[in-house]
Amino acid sequence: MSENFARGRSAEIFRTEDGKILKLFFPDYPRQYAEKEYRNTKIAADLGCTGMSVYDMVERDGRFGFIMDYVDGVSQNDMPGKNPLYLFRGGKDLAQCHIRVQSKHTKELDDVRQVCLDLLDDGTMAFLSAEEKDKAAAYIRSLPEGDTVLHLDFHTGNVLVDKDGQCRIIDWMTAARGDRAVEEALMEFLFSEAELFPEATDLQRTFFRLVRGFVGKQFFKEYQRLTPLPAEEIDRWRLLALILRRSWNIEFERPYLTEHIRRLIEKYAG
Repeated sequence: MSENFARGRSAEIFRTEDGKILKLFFPDYPRQYAEKEYRNTKIAADLGCTGMSVYDMVERDGRFGFIMDYVDGVSQNDMPGKNPLYLFRGGKDLAQCHIRVQSKHTKELDDVRQVCLDLLDDGTMAFLSAEEKDKAAAYIRSLPEGDTVLHLDFHTGNVLVDKDGQCRIIDWMTAARGDRAVEEALMEFLFSEAELFPEATDLQRTFFRLVRGFVGKQFFKEYQRLTPLPAEEIDRWRLLALILRRSWNIEFERPYLTEHIRRLIEKYAG
């Protein structure tokens, strides 16, 4: 194993001697989380969602990780730095990549409805009263089961573009299965309300908002052109999307999510 060439919030990435990569989680990262990400990534890879193969789970000095193919490329976030004109097609590429993921179906991933039911008991949902939680749970249980692959953290930082222009999808920790409208509701949030680089200046954040909005318009135009989805159907599943996002417990997003989760409970389960 060579020196690491990338570092994220929960893991380091190393090149292996045979040219693959090892995603090795930090020592304090719980084993069950590492195992879940491996399982999700392996399922997605075997279905053809990732654009790369996933191999064995390993342990190195008490740290857990797994091996997968190396991708010679950069994230979509970094593509405009290599080719500024990419900004004018990035959202379209993202949508097409997203649709390829959603074309796959499985019963092996966790049911997104059950994930949200479990999150109602999480500390991040403590702002809800017992009555609100009961209403939300009843509504979630009333929704139909689905088997579409959902990434649930799908953004330009988790899409790698290789030297041939092909997209590869990474970071499958949050993956589940369900109705694709859950993810489209989540994408609407990510392109409008999600926190933008907290360390950035006000001027930088203004610029990033403009870029995000521009890419988002491209994304939704292409998505709806290829796989139309009524706004009413997206709204029907929005409560689940916002519950999923609230579990990230991002301070900047709390007021918006708190208000809108309560509104949706009243609208659909009141």
